[in-house]
Amino acid sequence: MQEMENPIWAALNSAQQHFNIPTGAACRYPAAVAPFIAVAEAGVALSAADLEGVGEGYYFLGAMPELPQGWSLQPLSGVLQMVYEGGPVAAPDAEAIRVLAADDPAMVELTNIAFPGYFRPRTGEMGKYAGIHDDGGRLVALSGERMDLGHMREVSAVCTHPDFTGRGYARKLVEFIMHGMQQQGVRPMLHVGAVNARAQALYRSMGYVATRELPHARLICPG
Repeated sequence: MQEMENPIWAALNSAQQHFNIPTGAACRYPAAVAPFIAVAEAGVALSAADLEGVGEGYYFLGAMPELPQGWSLQPLSGVLQMVYEGGPVAAPDAEAIRVLAADDPAMVELTNIAFPGYFRPRTGEMGKYAGIHDDGGRLVALSGERMDLGHMREVSAVCTHPDFTGRGYARKLVEFIMHGMQQQGVRPMLHVGAVNARAQALYRSMGYVATRELPHARLICPG
């Protein structure tokens, strides 16, 4: 299976293997870092022993496993994978952009508005995150790096507080993160909800091309 068809497994077995928690035939991030678990390919059978200690709040993206009795998968909306096909990204005006500390709790607070539960207290350790603040110092827009496959890296956590949309903050922050990736010789890619046409249009205008839609499901524990 191509690594982009199974990005969580690919990241945890390459550039982010320092986060990898072997979980029987699966592997996963620490729950405080990212809520993702993966198997090497679709149909891999997981046993109850494999999943011992895995709690609620984990998600599969791409390859789906066979689960033991009592466990189940809750299908969620598909996720569109997009890869950057454009040229060099110019460094945006960074006057208003601030690189954030990995443990900044404001990132969790902001992302919980857009996609609650996916950004965790230690997600900031996965890469560089940057934001824009209002005059009172409140974080109102964010973008950063999440899954890292070595030669490709995911632009993630792209969100703007509802009171501050329409100001170009998302584009500026994504360009800032992409420029940093290109300076390191890394190609940007991202994942976006398959039904989120507005975000997809933004990314296409920036040079991203859709490659595939990945299945997405939440792991449901017994009982």
